Amino acid sequence: MSSLDSRSTGWTTFAAIWLIIAGSFNIVEGITAIHRGNYLANEFLFSSQDTWGWILLIFGLVQLVAGFMVFSDNPTGNLLGVAAASFAIFIWFFFLFAAPLGALIALVVNGLVIYGLTIGREP
Repeated sequence: MSSLDSRSTGWTTFAAIWLIIAGSFNIVEGITAIHRGNYLANEFLFSSQDTWGWILLIFGLVQLVAGFMVFSDNPTGNLLGVAAASFAIFIWFFFLFAAPLGALIALVVNGLVIYGLTIGREP
C-alpha cells in the first residue's frame, strides 16, 4: 500500500511531533553534557558525563530522524520510532524512583508514541 492509498492518523502525527521534540531536547542535553564533561567527572556511577552526553546526542539524532521519517510516510520511520520509544521507556524506567513525576510522564508519552506508530493508517 503506497502513501497515496492511506492517510496518517492523528496518532501518527502526535507520535512524529513527540519524536521530534524529544530528539531535539536530547540533542541539546547531549551537547550540554559533552561540553560540561569534566564538571561532574566523579558523580556518575557507570561512566562519565561525557559518555552519557554522546549517548544522548546519538539517541536524540535517531529520534529526530525517526520523527521526520514518520512525517514523510516512510514505514522505516515507524519502525525506528517504535524502537526509539521502546529504548526511551527502558531508560526512563530506571529514573522512576529518582524523578517519579518526570519519569512517569516520559513513560506515558513514549507509550503513546508507540501506540500512535503501531495503530495503523486510515484507509
